[in-house]
Amino acid sequence: MSNYLYLIINLSAVSVPLLFSFHPRLRFYNHFKNLLVGFLFMVPVFIVWDIYFTHLKVWGFNNDYLLGINIFNLPLEECLFFICIPFSCIFTYHVVLTLSKNKSDFKQRNAWVFASLVLFVFGFLNMDKSYTFFTFVFLAIILPIAPYFINMKLFLKTFFILLIPFSIVNGLLTGTLIKEQVVWYNDNENLSIRLGTIPIEDIFYALLMLLLVMIGYQISLNNKSKLIS
Repeated sequence: MSNYLYLIINLSAVSVPLLFSFHPRLRFYNHFKNLLVGFLFMVPVFIVWDIYFTHLKVWGFNNDYLLGINIFNLPLEECLFFICIPFSCIFTYHVVLTLSKNKSDFKQRNAWVFASLVLFVFGFLNMDKSYTFFTFVFLAIILPIAPYFINMKLFLKTFFILLIPFSIVNGLLTGTLIKEQVVWYNDNENLSIRLGTIPIEDIFYALLMLLLVMIGYQISLNNKSKLIS
């Protein structure tokens, strides 16, 4: 049964959002094509990144919790992670957007530029730590671009909500409540700061992943709206 653990975590994370995608009030299934565009923005980047870091042993996987099926030298479960988790997260954003009475945005782009500069500086101060450096620098590049495409107020509101299930899923993957880690990290390549068992970089990594998906998703939605109008 332990060989199915990573797969079970993925399927558990996506099952309820997938089911409620067909709720008559939410109708998220109408946006599956738009979400596919979002995946095309993110998945190739993160798969290549994952392959590279796995090769460098920045992180790796415990075969005791895997089916043993590999794609591009990555476990099948790891590839599914980049579909199941973003799907659940964008579904949550859709729910927040649908139920929100106040859909206003804050577009203080100077604030995002400042945050980007801070991330750049912090990243380059930690060039010797691959996970820290690449995560912060890539996020620094995307962060000031994102407000031109997405409602950052609703996105950040959603992201803070998602920190709860994120902590559960990522905690399990990094060894919380189980005997060993499903995904292990080389602490020489990160800040060695953990929130429980979760490397702090994982939060920024997740933020970057979701921003890329959201940008593609929102561009597709905007184009769809223009075609309809």
